[in-house]
Amino acid sequence: MDQPADNIIPFPLARRRSIRACPHCGSQTDVWKIGRLLWGYCRRHEVRWVVADYKHVTPQSLDRGQLRQGLEFLSAYAEVSH
Repeated sequence: MDQPADNIIPFPLARRRSIRACPHCGSQTDVWKIGRLLWGYCRRHEVRWVVADYKHVTPQSLDRGQLRQGLEFLSAYAEVSH
């Protein structure tokens, strides 16, 4: 049994809608790129969420100072997701 059966329906992993704005007020204060993730945040409600995932980013292309600054800034915000 080398080949998978042709009657299998793949599980839909990408069916959830991504979060584009604050779930409380519908706005977005700004975005911050940390590593390969682009984070949106709402200063009023102190929440953050992933806007985009740039899978092509390599560790060599990261600015460590900016990475640390972003992590320290967004660590005060609660993460929201589906």
